[in-house]
Amino acid sequence: MKVDSKFFEQRWVRAIQAEFGAQGVLAVIRLLCGIYDSAEGYWRDWSAMDEAVLAGEAGMPVDDVCRLIERLEEYHIINSDKLRRDHVITSRAIQLEYIRQAGVARARRLDWKSHSMIPLEELLELGIAPAIVEEFDEEYGVTLPINRRAPYLYPGFRQIRLRHRDPRLHLYRVVRVPT
Repeated sequence: MKVDSKFFEQRWVRAIQAEFGAQGVLAVIRLLCGIYDSAEGYWRDWSAMDEAVLAGEAGMPVDDVCRLIERLEEYHIINSDKLRRDHVITSRAIQLEYIRQAGVARARRLDWKSHSMIPLEELLELGIAPAIVEEFDEEYGVTLPINRRAPYLYPGFRQIRLRHRDPRLHLYRVVRVPT
């Protein structure tokens, strides 16, 4: 969900405005910005308290915010399964837009295991390789030995160099390569 000059021209935004008025559109913008600004970046926990806060920010009753969330589920803006089962607001479109907005470099730093709706193959095509925790005992950011003659030390895995303030320090993480 891209919030730009064409945001208000989208059909679903016009439908929200027709049903809930300008306050409904404001609530949607606040919700999307809250997701993108969260620590996770591509999903956000959702509870009754969050509904009340969003209602106060948009200046609308809590019942209208509940109806607005249901309408966003109906329009496939947010994933209803994730909301009902995990109490999380996200969708595939929101996650792809986060990668586009934040850039691949920032998106690589995220875990991408919790609530990801993008398959691993597509994440790898986008340049994002989630860390594999269950295969290796090394902590994230531990220096790994580099064998320049055999860059593929681990079959089926590869090392990705992480940035660090000190350019002399080489930090790597091991990621799975799809076969």
